[in-house]
Amino acid sequence: MVSNPIFIDLSKISDSDRLFDLLCYPIYDPKTFNSRLIELETLGIKSIELSGPTILNNNKILGKGTRGLVLKANLGNSSIAVKIRRIDSPRINLISEANIQLFANKFGIGPQIINYSDNCIAMELIEGQLLIDFFYKMDSVNIVLIKKTLESLLSQCYLLDLHGIDHGELSDLKKHVIINNRVNIIDFDSASLTRKPSNVTSCVQYLFIGGPPSGLLQNIFSIDREKLIITLKNYKRTPNYLNFIRIINLLKL
Repeated sequence: MVSNPIFIDLSKISDSDRLFDLLCYPIYDPKTFNSRLIELETLGIKSIELSGPTILNNNKILGKGTRGLVLKANLGNSSIAVKIRRIDSPRINLISEANIQLFANKFGIGPQIINYSDNCIAMELIEGQLLIDFFYKMDSVNIVLIKKTLESLLSQCYLLDLHGIDHGELSDLKKHVIINNRVNIIDFDSASLTRKPSNVTSCVQYLFIGGPPSGLLQNIFSIDREKLIITLKNYKRTPNYLNFIRIINLLKL
């Protein structure tokens, strides 16, 4: 039986105890709590919806990372996602992450940012299947759909490379790509504009060489592993469109 989600009205003090662990994770501090409550209200968020696949102190949330929590929230009549910076995060704020994600948004990549503050990022809510579930929970192997999905994912990775954005965590895609009616790269927590981008190479290595789905995808596409490694090295050395297309052609996408 699916339980109904719990809604927390930010204007009601009686509801705020459920938010103590969420706005001030992992250590509650009254001053910080009140400050972050004001930040959320300034962003236009009126309520938090406790729902999602992750359980934290008996609260359902969308996700938990080493630097932040992601909660479901309500902005007007729309459901959105809001990232809250953890108290113990080494980052002093979320401004850099928000700016990089906004830059990626210009190319149609990542959840669209709605608004942000020092400790909160309000963004488009992305719901769907994690990439690994997409591969393994198909009723039957749909090669056309898999090819379309992988081509979209790698094209987004190339755009990130092209514009100097290194996502930073695409060597392990399992929690960073969500599939619905489109392919969504999420979580720009580790993204950088100063590192050399390695999005395409990291993604291909995970998918076809060393990651959990590599055996399945190698069998489906009969990939020449050694030739793929050489082609990736050429792209890494010279990350231009021609070398990207050589990867796409080798993968038969």
